[in-house]
Amino acid sequence: MIDPLNFSYQFLAQPLIPLKAIRRVAIACLTSFGILSALPPSAPAQEALSNTTIQFQEDTIVEFELIDTHGYFQSTFGVLDTRTGVKTPLFIEVKPFNETTPSVQGRNDTGTEPDFRGTVEGGGVVNGERQASNLIKFRFQAGTPYAFYLDSVDPRTGQAKTTYVSTNSVAAAFSGNLEAGETGNLIKWDDSGFPRPGKDSDFDDFAIIAGGFPITPCPLKP
Repeated sequence: MIDPLNFSYQFLAQPLIPLKAIRRVAIACLTSFGILSALPPSAPAQEALSNTTIQFQEDTIVEFELIDTHGYFQSTFGVLDTRTGVKTPLFIEVKPFNETTPSVQGRNDTGTEPDFRGTVEGGGVVNGERQASNLIKFRFQAGTPYAFYLDSVDPRTGQAKTTYVSTNSVAAAFSGNLEAGETGNLIKWDDSGFPRPGKDSDFDDFAIIAGGFPITPCPLKP
């Protein structure tokens, strides 16, 4: 019989395990005790991230994947511990956009070239570990309240804008859920943050997918 404790340590210690495999199993399998097991029905992982406070009953690793960024401001997206105020960056714009001559501004065009687009491949974005990667994972501690944040800076002046928090529904929009196949839980930001006349409210300034594989039992069999 496989020793669940030893199995969990061996699984977590594998240096070459693909991040998508972690995305596939971690939501269901990583508990606050470090033992791999399926979450009991009485304590399921939160199925969908939303504009409410994010809190899991078990330690839960979620993988995040950058789609792209748009808009002129230079931003950082990450996780905020709402009790301590500690911020953990997940994706960082190292320059405001890839190209210096965008063809169209101010429209909803996630995944397309116009409107000051930034990508990892184009050199505009790195993950929170300062790697040129579209992927990063974050471990949500059991019982800890979190939200997402977006810090934006005007690259022309270096002046910081107000930090936007995902519990403000006019700054961040959510769709899908953590178990929704390859589509996952989509998080989209508008770096203007608050309604005003003439505001560009296209929610494509920072677009990220969280999760994306169904919760399945872990392979702990005798």
